[in-house]
Order: sequence, then C-alpha cells, then structure tokens
Amino acid sequence: MQLTPEILPDPDAVGSAVADGILQRMAAKGDAPFLLGCPSGRTAVPVYEALTRHAAAGADLSRLVIVMMDDYVVPDADGVFRVVDPDASYSCLGFAQREILGPLAEAAARAGTTAPTELWTADPADPSAYDERIAAAGGIDLFLLASGDSDGHVAFNQPGTPRDAGTHIVELGEATRRDNMDTFPEFTDLAMVPLHGVTVGIETIAGQSAEAIMMLCGEHKHEAYRRLTTATAYDPEWPATIITECRRPTFLADRAAAAVRV
Repeated sequence: MQLTPEILPDPDAVGSAVADGILQRMAAKGDAPFLLGCPSGRTAVPVYEALTRHAAAGADLSRLVIVMMDDYVVPDADGVFRVVDPDASYSCLGFAQREILGPLAEAAARAGTTAPTELWTADPADPSAYDERIAAAGGIDLFLLASGDSDGHVAFNQPGTPRDAGTHIVELGEATRRDNMDTFPEFTDLAMVPLHGVTVGIETIAGQSAEAIMMLCGEHKHEAYRRLTTATAYDPEWPATIITECRRPTFLADRAAAAVRV
C-alpha cells in the first residue's frame, strides 16, 4: 500500500496530533489497558511532551502501558547479553523512565490524577518471550514508528531484516550507530556506541499492532521521506517501509522532512 503523508508545520504539531489521537483511542477503548509501542530518541519526544501537557490538564492516562521497542545490550563476562545501565543517557529503558513516565507522574500529581506505571521492555536473555507477552495482552493498540536517517532502520531492525522477524538480538550496523550519535550527545566517538541491541522485529510491528503511525521530522529525514512516499510494500533494504503493511497505517511528516516551504 502506497501511503500519502499528512504534512504538518513542525515537530510540535506532529507530536500534538499524535498525542490527541492517543487520547481519543484510549477513550474509545474504555477501561481496558492501552498498549502504546514507543521508540526512544528525538522523533517521538514531542509526542511524550504533548501527553504530559494533557496529563497536567487532568487527562486520565493511568491505563497507558508503555511498550518499548528496543534497547542497547552488552555482553557480560560470560558472553551473555544484558541491557545497558538504565542510568546511561543512551539507555532506552532509562529514556522511558526519565522522558515518558517521570514527566507523566509529575504532571498527574499536580493534576490530582493517577499516572501510568507500566513499562515493558524485552529481555535479551529470552527475546521471543516479549512477542508472547504482547500477544497475550491482545497486541499493541498503537505503534509509534520512526525511520533511521541514512539506513531506514525501524527500532533496531537493520537493512536486510526478514519480514517474519520477531523480537531478537541484532548486531548494529555502522549507519545505525552513527545515526544514534546524533541522538545521544554522550557518544562522542563511534567506538562508544554499543555493537548490539535487542529489538522488536518487523513481524512484531506489523503482526502485533492494531494501528501504526510513522513520524518523520527534520531536514535530515529527506531520504527517509522519499523512500517511504514511494514504497508500496516492505523493502528489507529500508526496514521502515513496514509501515506500508501495517494495519491502519498513518504517515505524518513535518514541512522540513517533506521539504515543503511556505
């Protein structure tokens, strides 16, 4: 399916639109938990900030379940992978605690409401258990997606990832690692970026989500925008093209990503 993007003015407009949609979908679902598939990094930050504003205004987000897409892993002395220290700036688990749940908790406390507390991450010792947990919960209600700048990675899925991949340990390519140097200023040298990650798979995204939103913001996303606006099916050389095969896909971009001038 070839997607037509909706062009919004800037990242804040994208974030507000997505956050508004999350609240609407939560209201439609009623009292059941709402599973939100979440990336870390720059693209989704305006969404999380907009959700915090809603919480500060009294919105009830207590049923929100944050399902993280990936994290860096490193081997221990026995060669067994473990997630990096959550206190590290580049930890995706730490990002979720600091940038999503923490601000929501503070906003909810000020508003006198209950904050969400559930945060799911994949266990690198048993990646497939993550898919089983998601399936047992009825799947992801909404998956938020972003595309790598230069190689099209989605979560940590690298170019060449098969369509049927579930949650797995992945060796990170240089392009992905360089992209993430821009995301995390702590990485001042490529050698500092971990070589491996644990990530939801392509099939996890497409097969276990009721709906997905691809977000592109910034001039550095021009190539991603070109790739995604011309794709009609999953292309393993640009994994973010899985949005074309998701149920109820939405594609949002800001003017800078789409090179739209007013």
